[in-house]
Amino acid sequence: MRTYGQYCPVARAAEVLGDRWTLLVVRDLAEGAHRFSELSQGLPGMSRTLLTQRLRALEREGIVERRSNGGGHREYWLTEIGEDLKPALLALGDWAARNYSRDPVRRELDARLMLFWVARHVRREALPQGRFLARFDFRAPRTSTIWLLCQDGEPTVCTEDPGFEPDLVVTTDLTTLNRVFAGRLALSAALRDRTIELAGASAAVRGFARWFGYSPFAGTGRLMAAKTA
Repeated sequence: MRTYGQYCPVARAAEVLGDRWTLLVVRDLAEGAHRFSELSQGLPGMSRTLLTQRLRALEREGIVERRSNGGGHREYWLTEIGEDLKPALLALGDWAARNYSRDPVRRELDARLMLFWVARHVRREALPQGRFLARFDFRAPRTSTIWLLCQDGEPTVCTEDPGFEPDLVVTTDLTTLNRVFAGRLALSAALRDRTIELAGASAAVRGFARWFGYSPFAGTGRLMAAKTA
């Protein structure tokens, strides 16, 4: 293991968490991803081999543990030490949102990942009961379509048409949806200027604002946007 050779808590934290991707693995575990496939989906630029290595390193440090879910699947969970890391992780994200927030550049725009993040943070209690399908049509920077399928309050991102009519169609561009997700643009403003357009049954259109999932750092994003307005 790489060491700084210093008896310092900051140095020790950097030794444990400083390798590339490690903090993002912890982030996704903290946000509720537990299966290896879920973690891999949320980290599309990371190879499965490297993800395995990072999980093993976090296990050795006592931050992550493996559990069986009873259905034959192995899951990864934060230990008590890992849970203790959550406030520091949120504080780090808030610090970055305060000091380095900006609109995403093209290489950071990924429609599937964007919907994956939205699905992770949806307000499940506000989702319609039973089956609900929202189709997101992105018109820029490249045209693409992603579906958000919700079954009894459990959202799933689909890159292929599930095969039935959507209850709600959301038409927008990736930059706008990223800005709304991050709190840098109010959803009401995006709807007003039609950079986000909604179509479907009136109940589905009205319900969008109630269940849409925001970044954990959206509150800081709103504060920073208000300061620069």
